[in-house]
Amino acid sequence: MRLAAVFSLLLTFLSAGYAQVTSGAASKLQDAPLYRISFERREPVSGIDAPPLFKLPFGCTRDGTAFITMLPAGGLAQGPQFAPPPLLLVSVSPSGQARTFPIDQSTEQLYNSRELDHYPSDSTVVFLVEAAQEKKLTTRTYTSKDGNSQQYSDNSAERHMYLLFFDREGNHKRTLELSTSFRPIRIGIFPSGTLLAYGYSEQDHAPKLAMLKQDGTLLRFLQPEEGSTPNSIFQTKDGSGKGPAVYVAPTEFVSFGDSILLVHNKSTFPLLEVSETGSIRVIRPHLPQGVRIDSLVPSDQDLYVRVMGSDLGSIYEIDAQSGRVRRRFETGNDAIPASIACVHDGKFLSFDHGEGKLVPLVGTADPSTKADQAPPRAASK
Repeated sequence: MRLAAVFSLLLTFLSAGYAQVTSGAASKLQDAPLYRISFERREPVSGIDAPPLFKLPFGCTRDGTAFITMLPAGGLAQGPQFAPPPLLLVSVSPSGQARTFPIDQSTEQLYNSRELDHYPSDSTVVFLVEAAQEKKLTTRTYTSKDGNSQQYSDNSAERHMYLLFFDREGNHKRTLELSTSFRPIRIGIFPSGTLLAYGYSEQDHAPKLAMLKQDGTLLRFLQPEEGSTPNSIFQTKDGSGKGPAVYVAPTEFVSFGDSILLVHNKSTFPLLEVSETGSIRVIRPHLPQGVRIDSLVPSDQDLYVRVMGSDLGSIYEIDAQSGRVRRRFETGNDAIPASIACVHDGKFLSFDHGEGKLVPLVGTADPSTKADQAPPRAASK
């Protein structure tokens, strides 16, 4: 399989920084049985021409519908070479039916829409975008590192934050302009239509978690337990959150029953389960030293996490109440953990690319042999 080439673009959730683990920490995993996932290829998804360029990880809803952000056909050829390529969200149901969600074709007159986040729910897909309401074309000049210059047209109109709502069939329903007092970077929606937003204050870059009404206006700010979130939304070179910002620290929203889980990827901060009433429950996974949560795996039942560190290439099933590791899963050469969209009805759903088509993979986990059960070695110095 060609997964190394397939998932070569936008691996923003797979940056380096893997830590070593001590032999004592490794021994803690002996109580968590190891399973190996084997995949079966299904018929290619009809109606979708899939280039081998996807954004990882995939998303999923609890009915087993996967959501894949991909580069549409001809995407690299559109616009200046230095501009971010246009991306398209595609959903694939367990039966293989595909839908598209083109945010640039919504009925409202929004220009140069740039997606910041999206969140699929059982009935709605909501996008957080930045866009302009008018066109003010300006000619700009881009100079590459080799000194070559290129002129291009850009929209200089003021940009605002919007929420775009689609039904699960891919039909645009409504657009809301956000006027909250903070800048959101993640958006989620509860079954009632109430929204959850995670962002930061423009003044001090302090993280903020907020409930929004169905019309996008602020309902109230939430107060996570002290120490459960970083002091700054931005990551710095030394990881302190102080000094010049390098990039926005990665975070993720994933549905968990009727609640929403917030994870600070690649960090030691706990998981936060936010209910529709605004209550927050802290989940502290009991991970071995040197192992961190890379990202979450959506599931219709249990809590699954991708991990980074000495046990790289593994997925853990976590007890959502106690935080202990119940089981470990390895994918072998059939798929990489980041390509698994979700766990549905006990099956691991993933995708491959073959002959220009999107190919579903359905994985079954079986207990490994005793030889496979040995804990991971500590990294050599």
